Amino acid sequence: MKFYMRSWRTILFLFVVPLFIENGLSYSLAQAESDVHGVAIVSMDAPLNASIGKKVNIEIVVGNEQKTKVATILTVTCHETGQQIGREAINLEASASRKIVYSWNTEGLKEGNYRIHAVVEKIPGETDVDDNVKHLEVVLVR
Repeated sequence: MKFYMRSWRTILFLFVVPLFIENGLSYSLAQAESDVHGVAIVSMDAPLNASIGKKVNIEIVVGNEQKTKVATILTVTCHETGQQIGREAINLEASASRKIVYSWNTEGLKEGNYRIHAVVEKIPGETDVDDNVKHLEVVLVR
């Protein structure tokens, strides 16, 4: 009985497990190759701390991962207040990037942490959208 159990486990390990690993790996590779890149938020920057009532510059670099010209829309908002900091249509040449700076008016806000959310709308056919969104946090103080 012991020999039978060892043999069964050996067969499972030697034949069945590699089959699952191989199929899973080939599926992952095929999926990675099928992702269509489009536009991306390359970077997003703002001061970590800012004074209430002052304007805070939010810098975003949007990139085109395509080999053709694309158009998209960039929207930047403050999560806690729902305030739209900026929104505009962007045209990017093939494999180009563009830096956009918005000035966030913090007048009337309270002390605390504020999450800034930036998103570029996906372009037709784009399937890799994980890089279309970025967040950062700004601490407002008096």
